[in-house]
Amino acid sequence: MATSVPILPSADLERTRAFYCFLGFTVVDAADEYLRLRFDDAEVHFYPAPEIDPAENPSGWYLRVEEPEELREKWQNDGLDCPDVPIPTVFGPTLFAVADPDGALLRVGPANRL
Repeated sequence: MATSVPILPSADLERTRAFYCFLGFTVVDAADEYLRLRFDDAEVHFYPAPEIDPAENPSGWYLRVEEPEELREKWQNDGLDCPDVPIPTVFGPTLFAVADPDGALLRVGPANRL
């Protein structure tokens, strides 16, 4: 079995932590220079990058979940913008996306389709 973990820049690790915890992630480990978060079996890491410009951040990652529409509804009810993501289907079925405070795009799709 293999797993992959995205490692993304964060201008402010505490702000990143608060945002993702608001989404339902839990903290695996937090230090001054690194942050590890988990959502079910998925993990994402962040490193400090105070110079990151959210408008120009090309970072992003894909989260596969069992019920993406339920998650979308929950996050929208919590006040988040969860727009459709028009991408070529060769990249997999992405249902929606959320931009984090540093401009990284979290794409969300179904776990049962690869």
